[in-house]
Amino acid sequence: MEERKMRTVRVLVFFAGIVFASIFSLSASADAVLTVVPSSSTVNAGSNLAVDVNISGVTDLYDFQFDLTFNPAVLQATNISEGTFLSSGGSTIFLPGTIDNTAGSITFNAITLSGAISGVSGSGTLMEFDFTAFAAGSSSLDLSNIILQDSTGAILNSSSTGSSVNVLGTTKVPEPSDLIMLTLGLLGLAVFILTRPIRERLSI
Repeated sequence: MEERKMRTVRVLVFFAGIVFASIFSLSASADAVLTVVPSSSTVNAGSNLAVDVNISGVTDLYDFQFDLTFNPAVLQATNISEGTFLSSGGSTIFLPGTIDNTAGSITFNAITLSGAISGVSGSGTLMEFDFTAFAAGSSSLDLSNIILQDSTGAILNSSSTGSSVNVLGTTKVPEPSDLIMLTLGLLGLAVFILTRPIRERLSI
């Protein structure tokens, strides 16, 4: 009888161990989540828009990279800044991505810690992006080519959530080339008006 009880206890302990191991395994392999914030916004054409890429639920993040895409007919990217999350763990090397306002992409955004140190765990802001609302319309902001690595060089599981922006108004923000042409046109008009008396004298 006692031996049967002991066998039952051993079986229960065995299965309890499996359950606890499964729970630990699930929590250890849970995906880190990258989120573009704000999740949605409405702005007027010609205004500026700040967009963050945040991370949550990550363990031992040492370095990362990702691409960000948008609708270039609606938004134009103007600046990229380093977030505070990774730098909270030590010195970093910041590699701002390449802005392509024709294709609507910012590629190879990356930051890595420097030196033989542990990665950062928890939640925070990875990078910050500034946009100008170029013209009326809608644009999604989506992440792709995401790579997260821990301090051993192992790839971390991840998922991502994008954002959407609605731009109101019909006024198109002048492109730099448009502004140059407008400036040259105004200068030409000013020269024409100022030299009119001289032309009139020469024609007498």
